[in-house]
Amino acid sequence: MSKIIDILLHEHEEISKFIKKLRSMCLDFMKEDKIDISEFRAGINFIKTYADERHHQKEEELLFKAMVENIGIKAENLIKYGMLIEHDSARYYVSSLEKAVDAYEKEKNDENKLDILCYALAYCDLLSRHVYKENNVVYPFGERLLSKEIMDKLDIGVEEYEKRFE
Repeated sequence: MSKIIDILLHEHEEISKFIKKLRSMCLDFMKEDKIDISEFRAGINFIKTYADERHHQKEEELLFKAMVENIGIKAENLIKYGMLIEHDSARYYVSSLEKAVDAYEKEKNDENKLDILCYALAYCDLLSRHVYKENNVVYPFGERLLSKEIMDKLDIGVEEYEKRFE
C-alpha cells in the first residue's frame, strides 16, 4: 500500500473515532438535557483543523487532483460530483453546527437544541458514509489506476504536506 493511502486510512480511523464520540455527546444532550459547550467547540475545532484542513484538503490537493488529471472522466465524475460535494456538505454542516452552538449558548431553547442535534448528526451520518466510500471505492480505484510513478510522487507530496502540521 502506498504511503498516501496508508496515511489517509489512518486519518479515517481517527475521524471515525471522533464521529462515535460526537454521536455519544448528542445522545447525552438529548437524554440528559446537558451539554458541555466547550466539548462541542473542541469537536468543531477537530473537524475544522483535522478532518477538513489536514485530511480533506490533503485529498483534494494531492490524491483527487492526481486522479482527475490522470485517470479521466470516471475519476472526474467520482471526485467532482461525489467526494468534493460531500466535502462541501460537511463544511456546511460544521458551519451550521457552530452557529447552532452559538445560538444555544445565548438562548437555551428547544429549537437551538434541535439544531445542534440535527447538524451534528447530519455530519456524523455524512462522514460515516463518506469514509466507507473512500476506503472501499475511491482509494482502491485510484491506487489501481494511477501509475507507480504518480503514486511515488504522491507519497513524496504527502510527506511534504505532513510537514505543515509538525
